[in-house]
Amino acid sequence: FYTIWSYTKGSGRQLIIEASQAIQESNPTITNLVTLSPKTEMAERFHLKNGAWRYRENDDTINYAYKLDEQKT
Repeated sequence: FYTIWSYTKGSGRQLIIEASQAIQESNPTITNLVTLSPKTEMAERFHLKNGAWRYRENDDTINYAYKLDEQKT
């Protein structure tokens, strides 16, 4: 994922879940998804709150990873 944004509270999480489910249905061998996220408190809060972990940090971005099985809840 590169950018997920919504103006309605909770919609960003729902977008991640729906996209993750669609990806898993069409590509069942994929087990993790990784973001390319800005180094902001908002992005960190969003991803960590929604079950991601910090996968890799770069000069300008942070990659957060999601395990697909956890997104079905």
